[in-house]
Amino acid sequence: MLHVTFSEIGGPEVLKVEPLELPAIGPDEVQVRIEAIGVNRFEALYRRNFYAIAPTLPSVLGVEAVGIITEVGDQVKGHTTGDRVTILPLQTPFVGTGTYATHANVPASTLVKSIDGTSPTEEAAVWMAALQAYNLISKVPVGSGDFVVVTAGTSPVGSALIQFARDMGATVLATTRNEGRKQELLDLGAHHAIATDDEILSDVVKAATDGKGAKVVLDTVGGALLEQCVFSLAEGGSVFSYGAQSSPDINAARVDVPLVALDRRSLSFVDLFELTDVPERFEAAKAYIRTAVASGAFKPRIDSIFPLENVQAAHRRMEEGSLGGKVVMTA
Repeated sequence: MLHVTFSEIGGPEVLKVEPLELPAIGPDEVQVRIEAIGVNRFEALYRRNFYAIAPTLPSVLGVEAVGIITEVGDQVKGHTTGDRVTILPLQTPFVGTGTYATHANVPASTLVKSIDGTSPTEEAAVWMAALQAYNLISKVPVGSGDFVVVTAGTSPVGSALIQFARDMGATVLATTRNEGRKQELLDLGAHHAIATDDEILSDVVKAATDGKGAKVVLDTVGGALLEQCVFSLAEGGSVFSYGAQSSPDINAARVDVPLVALDRRSLSFVDLFELTDVPERFEAAKAYIRTAVASGAFKPRIDSIFPLENVQAAHRRMEEGSLGGKVVMTA
């Protein structure tokens, strides 16, 4: 058994793969032999102490993974040894003993049965991005006739948002930074692709909507682009912001928007746990994601795959930005 730890704040070089001895599982826990692990931006922020929660050193990492149950606590119902399951991010900054590992003890409440027809690496690219995307897209009902703007459309969350909004019948305008990646957005299902390095977001949105603006802007970038997101809204529209990718330190992210721009418009910051903490919304999200994957309405994208032993390289890739999907590790 192996797991990833870090004992000092810093870059990817502080991550170490070390031997693991798991304790006996508790009555409400299961032990999982991990096959694939989703890597998330907030984990890199956590390692650098740029996340909302400061690490207690030494620390482990990992909130999501796919694997096989090898042991079940005596109070666990609905899961059996040999089941293939996905560990969901119901806790932060890590779940149970941490999923950056070959094996982990986790609460049974964090598990869902794996989606039929997906490989471990494919499923490791599904849930974290899809849950956050569903959380964002379901804040305000959208459907036929509605215009939805998605920023950072090539990111894992952005890619899921494009596909979800399209599946719900909305007209999707998606952004990337440079002209060379606009085709990726169109291939994902966006109706309009916008390169924010060369185009003014609000001008393009207003032109595409006959001057009305968008009902919803779903922003994963923040920073200077957030003002343009607000200016892109129709009267009564809403910006829901998540991630602040433009800020290397989530605690340093700030909002600088003219107050008058928010007249009859709204701006909110969204976190995943407002979905997972509400059972009705959480169950609806899981059901929708399964259906969307099964129908082909949602196809997760994988940027790159690294073995667990190359965790430092996986985190370097995460920090490079310009991802074409999810970074995944195999155990």
